[in-house]
Amino acid sequence: MKKFNILLTDDEEPALLGLEEGVNWEKLDVEKIYKCHSKDTAVRMLKTYPIDILITDIEMPNGNGIELIRWLRENKPGVKAVFYTGHAEFAYAQEALRLGVEDYLLKPIPYDELEEIISRIEKKIILEEKSVDFSELAEDSAVESPESIVDTVKKLIAENLSVGNLQRDELAAMVHVSSGYLGRIFKKETGLAISDYIVKKRIAVAK
Repeated sequence: MKKFNILLTDDEEPALLGLEEGVNWEKLDVEKIYKCHSKDTAVRMLKTYPIDILITDIEMPNGNGIELIRWLRENKPGVKAVFYTGHAEFAYAQEALRLGVEDYLLKPIPYDELEEIISRIEKKIILEEKSVDFSELAEDSAVESPESIVDTVKKLIAENLSVGNLQRDELAAMVHVSSGYLGRIFKKETGLAISDYIVKKRIAVAK
C-alpha cells in the first residue's frame, strides 16, 4: 500500500501542532509529516523531500502561500496543494482555484473535513500513478487487441472500486483509446456496459 508524505506550512507553531495532532494521519496512510514556518523553507523542503501533498496557510511573513503555490506549479506540478486561511476573502479563493489547488479551508480548520479532502487527494494520486504506469506499459508494447484492452480495464476497475464513481472517459484515457471505442468493445466482450459492470462488481464485493 502506498504511503504519503505531507508538508505543513504555517508561520504559527500552535497551528502546526494543531494540524499534526488533530488529524488522524495514520488512518490516512501518511508515512512522514514535514513542518515549516515560511515560504522559503517550504521551497527548500519541496526540493529535498518526496512530498505528495502540501497543506499551507496563505498569510505568512516573507512570502505568502499564494507565492508558494505559484512556485509549486512551475517546479513541482505533481504535488497536490490545499490552502487554508483565517480571512474569508473571495480574492484568495479565486486565486487558489486559478492555481489549481485541490481545496480551500477557513480557520479554525475542521479536521474531519480536512481528513476527507486528504483521502480524496490520495485516491486521485494513486489513480494518476496507475494511469502513468499503464501509459508506459502501452508505449513498450504492440497495439493491444480488444480482448487485452478489456482485460486491462477489468483490472483497473477491480483495483479502484473504492475510488468514487469511475467514469468511462477516465478508463479510456488510461488505456489510450477513445471513450466510444472502449464502450463498444467492452460491451461486446462482457455483454455489459462499463457502468453496469462496475455496479455488478460493487454489489459482489458488498455481499
